[in-house]
Amino acid sequence: MTKAEVVAAQRAWAKCVTERDVDGLLDLYDFGDPDEPLLFKPTLADIIRLDRTGARAYFVGGDPDYPQDVGFLNRGWKKVEFQSAVGPILKAGGLGYKDMGHYTFVDGDGNATRADYTFAYHKLDGHVLISLHHSSLTWFPPVEA
Repeated sequence: MTKAEVVAAQRAWAKCVTERDVDGLLDLYDFGDPDEPLLFKPTLADIIRLDRTGARAYFVGGDPDYPQDVGFLNRGWKKVEFQSAVGPILKAGGLGYKDMGHYTFVDGDGNATRADYTFAYHKLDGHVLISLHHSSLTWFPPVEA
């Protein structure tokens, strides 16, 4: 796996978000082995997801097992921009790549939502897949009057 392949995977992820392509998005994650599950803590949720069903519920909503999920993709994102904290993505012990930084989601009205992210990637059967995804809204300190 190369850094360029990881950047391409990030671009594919962003494209799936803006095109509301849930199947394409879910195909970028490794839900594989129960002994090594996907670790996914979405931006606008407090429940960690370990499987495709939980991830789908977050992205599109409508799952009675996840009643708090309204569908992240339903927010109408028009742009997603990754801003890595390290510039080039760091090699993770020779087993894959990891990246951490901020990404900004812009909706159809131009409103921006900034979140912090951590992703870990590995390659399986020729495809770069996400094995860890943690995201949370960026903390901004209170402004003192």
